[in-house]
Amino acid sequence: MTLGESLIKHVKFVLLVAIVASLAGCGTPFSLVNPGVVPVAKKGYSVQPQSSWNRIPKAPGDIPQEESWTKNGVLLDSVAFVGGLPAGKALVKQHKKADEQVPVFRADMSPDDLVSMIESSYRIGGVTAFEVAGVEPVQFLGAPAVRFDFNYVPPDKLPRKGRCVMAVSSERLYLMKLEGASSHYFDAALPEFESMLASATLR
Repeated sequence: MTLGESLIKHVKFVLLVAIVASLAGCGTPFSLVNPGVVPVAKKGYSVQPQSSWNRIPKAPGDIPQEESWTKNGVLLDSVAFVGGLPAGKALVKQHKKADEQVPVFRADMSPDDLVSMIESSYRIGGVTAFEVAGVEPVQFLGAPAVRFDFNYVPPDKLPRKGRCVMAVSSERLYLMKLEGASSHYFDAALPEFESMLASATLR
């Protein structure tokens, strides 16, 4: 790719981000999240961001226990929080008669089952290239948890990186997930994501 082609591609992407941002402003506005202790995911737990974020308005497919933030725009970076998803519920809203279904959460799911559940939610959403890496046990909210990294290419063709941490506590699922554009934004947001993970506390 020549320098000129690269610049044209970058300008088109910036324009796309601006269009999406302007459209988002037509509905429920984003709200500012200030540094400090912040309850998230219907007050399922709290985290302590070190800098300001923007709370993303609820989308039709979001579940009640989910909340998402962004720093630079939803196409560039986002952090998702799920607090206390009960057994028998899925991570996305879906029609019971749909041919493809994201598996519902079960309290006895193995780490591999939990990872597969996340992958399924992406693939059913239209992602065809999804790669999981670095699966390992960690602690989250004082409970045994699984952490993994992932890479995927969504329909908009902008490669993304992600990191997800999930724990089961009192037979409910708790989750934190970061994803961002592979070119820069994921790596830029990762240190604060890790800080928020370490600060997470059950309410």
